[in-house]
Amino acid sequence: MTPTTRKTVRKRGMAVAATALLAAGAASAQSNVQVYGMVDAGVEYLNRVGGSGSLMRMPTVTSGIMPSRLGFRGTEDLGNGLKAQFVLEMGMALDTGALQQSGRGFGRQAHVGLSGQWGTLTLGRQYTMGLYAMMGSDLMGPAVYGLGSLNAYIPNQRLDNAVAYRGKFGNWDVGAVYSAGRDSLAPSNCAGENGSGGCDAYSAMVKYATPAWGVTLAHDRLKGTAGSAFFGQPAGLTIGNGSRDDHTYLTGYYMLNKTRLGAGVIHRSLKAVGETYRSNQYYVAVSHPVADKVVLDATYTYLDANRRQANAQLLSVRGSYLFSKRTKAYALAGTVHNDANVGYSVSGGTAAAASPGLGKGQMGVMVGLFHAF
Repeated sequence: MTPTTRKTVRKRGMAVAATALLAAGAASAQSNVQVYGMVDAGVEYLNRVGGSGSLMRMPTVTSGIMPSRLGFRGTEDLGNGLKAQFVLEMGMALDTGALQQSGRGFGRQAHVGLSGQWGTLTLGRQYTMGLYAMMGSDLMGPAVYGLGSLNAYIPNQRLDNAVAYRGKFGNWDVGAVYSAGRDSLAPSNCAGENGSGGCDAYSAMVKYATPAWGVTLAHDRLKGTAGSAFFGQPAGLTIGNGSRDDHTYLTGYYMLNKTRLGAGVIHRSLKAVGETYRSNQYYVAVSHPVADKVVLDATYTYLDANRRQANAQLLSVRGSYLFSKRTKAYALAGTVHNDANVGYSVSGGTAAAASPGLGKGQMGVMVGLFHAF
């Protein structure tokens, strides 16, 4: 090998080593960013709309399995077990392409935080602990004929201006969140970012979960002022200064081979001007794979309110055919039975009224297609 050749080889070797070092440095500092989402659309038929009519539509707010969304999430390894993370997630109405959550760009979630062995601390718009308490036991989830048909807050548990902590220690999962201004847009109209306490909120949860069974206890409190509102508050209640809406959750699940059983009770206490509304919403649920690509889900929920003749029952059944892990077709059916002084719709699929009228029942059916990416 000539001196010129040896010199060339050395230069090439140094260049390769430098490139490798630069690549390693870039990789260690590089963020891991993921684009994800769900798209779910279907056609729904309801009877007894307005007492005697019927309605066929493509629901706007939610669908047969999960509300449609587009999100971005990422992490960066900061060393010594510490990570930075973020989530930006928008809700979409597939029937029109419009944004959900009152038209917010990232209305489902928008937060940044740090995580380590001690847990995760996040700041921004995010879920309350009540939503995490429902996971694993509410097997119908935020579907169009789910628990949210009798309490609109259940699938809309989010807070603006929130600081949240979650930690997992073995089988235990604990969390807490505080917001100085829970929701500035309609229908809540409760900003309060100045921290006056008139529109703040807090939530806490403790959960014990194994692969075979789990149980969760959680509590949410939302505060209100004159001109503000709570999700799905009963008609006739006027929100004023010092109002509050409390939800306490006791939920659990049990695995019986491949069948998941879920159950829970949600106690609500709503203090408004001159009146307090209370209710207990009980539910039982089952999810069972009846065949290799077919899953059957069913939920029964009973709303027991402290008002006279203001109780309601809802039963829903869903069958899903799995084309793949990401794509499924489904058929969903539900029925609601109202006491004389309430008129809940079986469907939580749109903000537009679809009530059957006071004391009347209603049935709904829906077929649709779901894809996750």
